Amino acid sequence: MVVRLSDYEAALGEARESFASRSGLAAILADGVEQDILELFLIHFSAFGVGMTEPVDGWIRRAGERCTSIGLKDLGRALVMHADHEAGHHLMMIEDTKRLVQGWNERHSLQLDATELLGRAPTPGVRGYSELHEQTISGDAPFGQLAIEYEIERLSVVYGPALLGRCVQRLGKDVLAGLSFIEEHVAVDAGHTKFNAAQLDRLLEMRPEFLEPLVTTGSAALSAYAAFLQDCAAAARAFRPLP
Repeated sequence: MVVRLSDYEAALGEARESFASRSGLAAILADGVEQDILELFLIHFSAFGVGMTEPVDGWIRRAGERCTSIGLKDLGRALVMHADHEAGHHLMMIEDTKRLVQGWNERHSLQLDATELLGRAPTPGVRGYSELHEQTISGDAPFGQLAIEYEIERLSVVYGPALLGRCVQRLGKDVLAGLSFIEEHVAVDAGHTKFNAAQLDRLLEMRPEFLEPLVTTGSAALSAYAAFLQDCAAAARAFRPLP
């Protein structure tokens, strides 16, 4: 049986539709999204996002090493090389949090503390995302890391430009100073997504039996990331100042 990327894409259709409805992004991207809610969402996305991004290069490297150990040497090598590109991205989220909080505090009586926000315990969504990576790396299908990378980096391509546009429209161009992480990933993840797509296509052509575990892991990645975004939206609503 010949299996290619198109088979994977078709199988992920339902999970991607579920992400679109469950993540809460539709409300954030809506024309009438309230400025305070959007701004607070961005603040919590950056603060909680440190826990989503700081371990990424280690996850990818370890998954690559596991792939090599089970005979997937080309994929393992590609993942290890990609890990270097992801190192330090959490530093952008830390700086974004500080800049967004500074901008908020300059305009609102409800003051926020960037250090306190950055020091908060991981949310359920962050913990679930971490657990997915650890289970993938230690499990029977470490190559599932490729599906995680593909689905999450694809989100920057699909949703990133619209999110940046809405932020500028509702909050002004100055907000971009606190959105370096999102801007960076919108710029580079198109290339990463094409690379990951080619890797997935090659892997499925060689190992068609990998389709099911790849689909399962890719779907789980979207579910975990949707939970993280829900956490950010819930935190934004909880911090909303009284009228």
